[in-house]
Amino acid sequence: MSYAEKLFVDYSEFMVYGILVFTILSMTVLYIIFRKTEEYKRFKSLRFYNVIWKWNWMSKKRIVSLWCYCPECGSELTCDDESCRSSNVLANKITYFTCQKCGDVEKSRITGGDRKYVLKIVKLEIIKRVNENSYEDKVVNNNG
Repeated sequence: MSYAEKLFVDYSEFMVYGILVFTILSMTVLYIIFRKTEEYKRFKSLRFYNVIWKWNWMSKKRIVSLWCYCPECGSELTCDDESCRSSNVLANKITYFTCQKCGDVEKSRITGGDRKYVLKIVKLEIIKRVNENSYEDKVVNNNG
């Protein structure tokens, strides 16, 4: 075998190993990126304002079917935001969440707006946590 042939064989073997290492590294990086971007999809519930909020994802910034549930029995809560229509003062606008299964017991109250306001601030908190990759359960209180 001539020197040129031997050099070509050594070089081609080096290329095969190089391509193999590059492929493994590329696949690892793609797996990490894909896994990181899809992690938010497993985040579907949160204890916030003393109740459990549950939702589904349409996309990373689009939440659907958001509603709250009783932390004791798991039932869907009812909402009373009548005070929000009768007052222009934010401190007087209170949305109450009660559990019928627990005997109409108040589970949460949120000051500042009606149910649309509440859903908006809960969505903002969820999106904030996704952006920060902070999915742990933190209890946040607001007047109760």
